[in-house]
Order: sequence, then structure tokens, then C-alpha cells
Amino acid sequence: MGSELLSTPIGEVLHAALPSKLRRGEPSHQRQTQYRLQAHTVLEDALQKLKRAPRQQALLQSIGNAETISASHIKEQGFDQTLVKKLIEQNLIVAEETLQVEKNQPDPGINSQRDEIKLNASQQDALASIRAAQGFCCFLLHGVTGSGKTEVYMRAMETHLEAGKQCLVLVPEIGLTPQTVARFKERFSCSVVSLHSGLTDVERLKAWRHANNGRARIVIGTRSAVFTPLSAPGLIIIDEEHDASFKQQDGFRYSARDMAIKRAQSENITIILGSATPSLESLNNAKDNKYQLLQLPQRAGGAKQSPLNVLDIAEAPLDQGFSEQLLIKIETHLEAGNQVLVFINRRGYAPMLQCNACSWVCECTNCFAQLTVHSQPPKLRCHHCESVLPLPNHCPNCQSTELYTLGAGTQKIEQFLSAKFDRTPVIRIDRDSTRSKKRLHELLDNIHQGQPAILLGTQMLAKGHHFPAVTLVAILDADIGLFSADFRGQEQMAQTIVQVAGRAGRADKPGEVVIQSRHASHPALSSLTALNYEDYAQQLLMERQSSQMPPFTHLALINVEAPKRTNAEQLVKSVANVAARLRPSQLESIGPVPAPMEKRAGRYRMQILFKSDKRLLLQRFLQQLCAEIDELKIPANARWSLDVDPLDLI
Repeated sequence: MGSELLSTPIGEVLHAALPSKLRRGEPSHQRQTQYRLQAHTVLEDALQKLKRAPRQQALLQSIGNAETISASHIKEQGFDQTLVKKLIEQNLIVAEETLQVEKNQPDPGINSQRDEIKLNASQQDALASIRAAQGFCCFLLHGVTGSGKTEVYMRAMETHLEAGKQCLVLVPEIGLTPQTVARFKERFSCSVVSLHSGLTDVERLKAWRHANNGRARIVIGTRSAVFTPLSAPGLIIIDEEHDASFKQQDGFRYSARDMAIKRAQSENITIILGSATPSLESLNNAKDNKYQLLQLPQRAGGAKQSPLNVLDIAEAPLDQGFSEQLLIKIETHLEAGNQVLVFINRRGYAPMLQCNACSWVCECTNCFAQLTVHSQPPKLRCHHCESVLPLPNHCPNCQSTELYTLGAGTQKIEQFLSAKFDRTPVIRIDRDSTRSKKRLHELLDNIHQGQPAILLGTQMLAKGHHFPAVTLVAILDADIGLFSADFRGQEQMAQTIVQVAGRAGRADKPGEVVIQSRHASHPALSSLTALNYEDYAQQLLMERQSSQMPPFTHLALINVEAPKRTNAEQLVKSVANVAARLRPSQLESIGPVPAPMEKRAGRYRMQILFKSDKRLLLQRFLQQLCAEIDELKIPANARWSLDVDPLDLI
């Protein structure tokens, strides 16, 4: 973490940590106007002069009796600003602006409804361990989907709220924040605030102030909320700790999860990392006794875990990505009055637009990537740089009008399912359909009504949601992670599949999960369906250890980019020369090489990867390297960055 800060200006760090209004000079406490008598004012004489203005006389008497009085107090007494201005014009009183410091308002923060929820034996054991912790302790709460992790969180929070402490809860997605806030507000009577980028500047500053002065007892937020100051910190919770969203990938790079652990250690408080699919790093830390592992192996309330079934489609004819077997299963579950969730991690209408005459493919001019076709409204969009172009009516290469789409995204599948099951609503949830917070709430409310429906979506539906009426989960195109260029590909594939599968059978109805695959016999899929997640993760850890990859080694990535390829190559060669001179023999270096996506957002990208099994050795090397890179002559418009423990090597 320290070596990353060497390459990050302090202004960028403060930019990430502070609300925008504070960065623009707004005080950390609210201002309030106070009124007092002018130093030369003799109250008795002034009251005598105002005997023909009884309202002014009464206001002056009130100010004189109180020595100082706030504008809000004056208003509460029934006096308006016209009277205040008249006393100021007569030079009888003076206005002063002060900072309003709100004091902590302790309350028990417990709602009696919690007594209706009975903990099972695993939940009781986990809660007892958490409550027994003294000072800093990091717990890894590994509970299967639907095992009641949130209930354990809230019971643990009760103890700290009763002691007058505050609780900080981090969630990975803004879309998950409203339902988490609503659940905690329903449970606890204390002040609950949320902090995320979807808030207005005014809302964010207000929430930050309430956390800072202790008025907010529970603070729920996304990644940057880890920097929120608390006047009485008691407990930190990281929900879905494995999620890559907790890592800031651009600018000031930091891991909110790791930052939260460091913060809990420095404040000598407890932290809970919760997930149904913990990261391999966290599982390995628990194995090494750096974290205390707590397990919830059964679903709460008697619900059963849904089995994973792989459907081999290697030779099967498909209709818009659906096999006939899967379509029959969808129809069966809908006819039984249930809901079906269809998951495909590809938004838009189709991932490719191609010319039938010359095989031209529409690509982004700013990135080495294909443009995705969107139908609502019709356009081409790059999902890497977000550039948007109109749909062409002819091929720019051969002028042919025979253009067609390849593959299917959520929009195309929505169109197909709406026609195939025309009596059942299709509810699509992805970044395109939920650009407004209000729209997301409306869609989730429709789902929670429990009527038969097809839920169609991307990662936004994969975790955190409780859909009691969903009895079938269908996962399309599950093979992408099997052949990823990233060494974390199979771990991320397993996490996604297990999380999505966990949406099925969460209530009293049994669930079913179908995974379509063209590689049904692949060892990774076979192991995932035969084993539970923890056993599968142990297999992956053994593979990582044999290949000497994280968490058994530590990585650092130097990224170099520039609008011109020659400038990027010039800078990365200079960095490589410095690194070769400083690098100890025990530290491995790979590169310089072009990034897997060499051009993105109009900039050419080069990389150098460093690997070591000794973190201290890597940190010392990076400190020296960053210091010397800062002395290099940087080509025009080129820039470099350092990413320690990178999650994205693409």
C-alpha cells in the first residue's frame, strides 16, 4: 500500500477520501448564524426606545436574555427575518456565523422484530465467537447463499450499538445499497446513512457529517466509504468480500477490503469479511490463522441448497442461445407459478455487427475491441471507453447493406423470451435498464410481488438479492471463464456461478440450477458441480501454489500508456532499464509487453509485471523504482501507474 502511494499525488488520495463539497472548501461542520447584542448596546435603554415597536422590543429582549441565539431558535419563537434586519440596521444586534457541532445522540438501536428470527446452531456459534472478540480481530464468515449472514451481521451490530459505538458496512454495488439500508432501517431504530456515488453532493456531505459527528450509528456504503470518519468506531463489515468492485482500478489504486482491515487494526476493533464465495486470498489467510474462519454450511429457515446441473449443448441446436431442454424447463417452472432467472453476463443486443458480403466487423476506433449493438435506442457502444456511434445502414468497406448481428446480449434475449413466453413478463436488469435509481427500485418491486416472471440480467442479479419466488436459475454462456487469459478466470467463474445459483430455492420451494456449456466435461465444471465451493477453492489453491501465483506470491504491475504507440514504448523501455538495474535476483520480471488489450480509450498500453514470494522485498524494490521513475523524462502525454496486487491484468 505504501509503495502505491509513492506514485499517487496526495491530492488524488484526498479526492477519493472526501466529499466533493469538502474539497471545494465547505466546512466539515454546518454553519449556523448566531445573534447577540452589540457591545455598546445597553439593553434597558434600547428596550425603552423600542416601546412603540413591541415585536422588535420582544425580539431584542429574547436576544438579550439568551446572550446569543441562533437563527433557527428565533424562527421557533415566531420572529421573522424582517424584525432581525431592523435591529441590525439600528446597530442594536450583530450577526455571527459559527460552525454547528452536533453531539452524538446515543440510542439503543434495537427493534423488537429480531426476536422473531431464530438462529440455527451454526449462526449461534459464529455470533458467539464474534461477541467474544476483544480488540482487533478479523473474522471470515463463509456462509452458503441464503445461510443468514446478514442476520449474524445485525446481531453482532446490536452489541456495539448498545455500547454507543458505530458500525461501518461496505457493500460492492450501488444497486445492493438501497435494500441493505431498508433492511437495517427496519431492524434498527438508530440513524442509518448511506454513502455512494449515486448520491448528490448535498446528500453525500450530510451523510459524511452525520458519520463524523456520531449522529449516524450505522454507515452503509460502497468502496470509498472506507475513508468515512467515525467518532466512535465499533465494528466494520465487508459484505461479499471477494468482489472485485472493492478494488479501485484507476487513479489512486486501493483495495477497500484491505484498507478496512488495516483501519480495524489501527482502531483496535473487530472486522467481519462475509461471502458465500470467499476469495482465495482470504481463504488462505484463514488457513494461515491470520483470519478466524466462521462457517455457515446450511441455509437458514430450512431452505435447501439447489443442485448444479450442467447441460451439454456441444451438439445441440440452439434457439437464440437456448437449448430445447432449457426452454422446456423454463416453461415448466412458469406454469407452476414460479419465477425463472436467466443469467448472461453480456449486456446490449449483440456483441458483434458483421458484413455478410466481405466479413467486415465493426470495431471501436479508440480501443482494440468490437462495438456492441444496442437496440434501445439503436446504437453501437464500446463497453470499454463508452463511446457511442449510430448504427450504420451499409458496410463502410464494400458498401453492402447485408449487415447482421452475431451472438446475443440481454436486449436480444429479452426480445426472444418476450415472444416465446408472451403471457409472462420479462424483467431485464442490467446497467442499461437501470440507469436511474428509481427504475431499479421499480423493477425490484415488481420481482418481489412474486408473480410468475422471467428475470433476465447480468452481474447486477448475481449476488445479494433475495428472490423467494425464483425456483429455476439458467446460466447461459458459462464457458467464458474456462479459457480466460487471466489466472483468476476460473476462480471468478466459480464465484459467479455459485452466487447466481444461490438465487434459486431460497424459500420453501425447492430450486434448480441449469448451466449450459459446450465443454460440459471440462474438469473445472465437473469439480464445481461435484464439490462445495470451499473444496473447489482448495483445489484452485493447490494449483496456484504449484504455479507460484497469488496468494503464494505477490504481484505488482507497472502500466504505461500514451496516445502514440512510440511514446508508450519509449517510456516503458526507460522504466524497464531502471527496473533491470534495481531488481534483486530473487524477484521475477515479465515484460515489457503490450497489454492484452493494447489500445483502450485512445491510448496505447504497455506493461511490466513483477513477482516475488517475499512482500517486503517487493515493496523495497518498488519504493526505489518509483523514486527513480519520477526522475525520468516522460514523453508527451504519456503516463505511468503502479498497481500492487492487481486484479485486472487485461
